[in-house]
Amino acid sequence: MIKLKKLCRYLIFSILIINLSDCKKFDEWTDENPDILPLKQGFKTSAAIGYCVSLAATVLQGGPIPENVVFESTSHGEYSNSGIMYLSMDKNYPLPFNKHIGDIIVAGIWENDDYGSMNTGVISIVFGNLDIFGSEFTFYGLHTVPVMQDRETGKIMTVYAKQDIVYGQGSDTLLNLSLSNPQFSSELLRLDEEPPDDVFVAASQNVWFITIDQNNTADIYDDSFVVNGGGQIAEATSTSGGIQYHAMIETEFIYDVCSQNPIRGDAFMQNIKAGSGIELGNIYLKFHDRCDGKAYVEISSGEYFNYIGRNVNLNFD
Repeated sequence: MIKLKKLCRYLIFSILIINLSDCKKFDEWTDENPDILPLKQGFKTSAAIGYCVSLAATVLQGGPIPENVVFESTSHGEYSNSGIMYLSMDKNYPLPFNKHIGDIIVAGIWENDDYGSMNTGVISIVFGNLDIFGSEFTFYGLHTVPVMQDRETGKIMTVYAKQDIVYGQGSDTLLNLSLSNPQFSSELLRLDEEPPDDVFVAASQNVWFITIDQNNTADIYDDSFVVNGGGQIAEATSTSGGIQYHAMIETEFIYDVCSQNPIRGDAFMQNIKAGSGIELGNIYLKFHDRCDGKAYVEISSGEYFNYIGRNVNLNFD
C-alpha cells in the first residue's frame, strides 16, 4: 500500500513537471511570430509601386518635382508628355516601409484627355541599387504598369501582376517605352478588371490593384494607398514544405499617419502542401490604426492555430 502511494505521488509529480515544461515551451513558441514572408513581399512591393505611380502621375502632368527627383522630359509626338525620373531614396525621402537607401528610375508616358473623364499613362520601374527585400532575392523592377487618373475624383488607379516583375539582373529595355497607341491602349485595358473582394479569390490570382488618393497635395507621404489583391510575388515555401500564398483586401496605408503598419483592411495567408491541395494552415489578419507594427489574428488554423486572438508583429519596415 505504501509503495502504491509512493508510486501515485511520483506519477502525479512527473505529470506536473511535464505539464509545466510543456507550458513553458508553449509560451516560448507562441511568443514567436508567424511566418508571413509572402504577405510582407506583397505589401512592400505594393507600397514601392504605389509611391512610384503617384510620383509619376504628378510629374508627368507638370506638377511639382520633389528635391530627391531629377526629371528629364523627352519628346514623344503621340502623347502629352513623356520622360525619365531619377529618384534618390534616403532618410529624408524614404521609400515607404523600406529602410534601404538607393536609387530608382521611372520612365513614363502620359496622355491628358481633354474630352474624356480619365488621364492615362504607362510607366516602367527599375530599382537600381535599392534592395527592397534585403538578401531574400533581388527585385530588379517592373516591365510596364498602367496608370489611370479620374479627372473628377483625382484618384489614381494602377495594377500589376506577377509576370510584370523582373528578378535578378534585368534589361535596359525596361526603360524603353516607345509604345504605339494600340500597345498603350492594351496596357490600360488591364484596369478594366474588377479588384477582388474575397481573400480566397485574391490569393489565387497573382494580381494586385492599387488605388491612390493624393488628398489634393503634392506630398506623396500623405497619400492614401489602398491595395486589393494577392498571390505570390516570389516562390515561397514554409518550413513545413507547403507553398505559401497571401491576399490583401481594402488594405490602406498612409505613411505620414503610420510608418509601421496599414491602418485598416484584411490580410490572409494560406499554406498548401505542394502538389496535393492539402491545407497546412490559414491565418486571417485584421489591420488597425494603432501604429504599433502589429496586426490582430482573427482566425487561424493548422500550423497557425496557436496565434488566434493575438497581435503579431508584421516587421513591414
